Amino acid sequence: MLLSEMTSPEIAALPRDIVVLIPVASCEQHSLHLPVWTDSFIGQDVARRVHEKIPGDVLVLPVQWLGYSQHHSRYPGTVSAVSATHLDLMLDMVDSMVRHGFRKILLQNSHGGNGAGIQVLLQRLMEKYQKDEAEFYTRWAWAGGDALNSIRTLSNGSGHAGETETAMMLSIRPDLVRTDELDADGEKEGMRVPGVASYHRFDQRTAHGGVGDPRPATAQMGEQLLEASAAEVAEGVLAIRQLRPFG
Repeated sequence: MLLSEMTSPEIAALPRDIVVLIPVASCEQHSLHLPVWTDSFIGQDVARRVHEKIPGDVLVLPVQWLGYSQHHSRYPGTVSAVSATHLDLMLDMVDSMVRHGFRKILLQNSHGGNGAGIQVLLQRLMEKYQKDEAEFYTRWAWAGGDALNSIRTLSNGSGHAGETETAMMLSIRPDLVRTDELDADGEKEGMRVPGVASYHRFDQRTAHGGVGDPRPATAQMGEQLLEASAAEVAEGVLAIRQLRPFG
């Protein structure tokens, strides 16, 4: 089910153990060759394919495109929330669905910068809903590494604007991929100490805002990556619908 195409009475008639899938993405620079909507295009497309595979088990919300992208903020076209705003946006979306009685919520994330906020969101939701009235889950929009590596050519090609995202965009919107601008990029030397975490902007970390090599990407590869990802998400949705964690 696609919430955006349904009437309020149709949504009211749905079983409340259907899994509500919320795609969470971003609007940010993707190196020299991909549009700023890349993460949202990918999240939307995977969610659409999940709906097509199991329409009776999932209710897909419109993509939450305003993500946490402060680390891309020096690049024009990046539109970012600060952490607190991003957390409140996601919390309000989840609250809206729980108020309608839906019990199973899955956030499907297609932007790495959202990960920390989503983990805090899950903590906040656990604290807020003390009566076991709803369940909350999160997963990446892409399939797991083994599945992706069986399709793509570079095991390290899935970084920001690398082989994986470029291939997916060649499948979704090839007209928006600047194939004459494909260039490998990566983290600059001297940015890391092994075993020590840090956080840097992408203009500090990279030459032009990419991580990975997009050059081997093809549309056929992208179609296979998207299908594998949607199949894995759909499998997760079915498993979540069968769970009864609170009896």
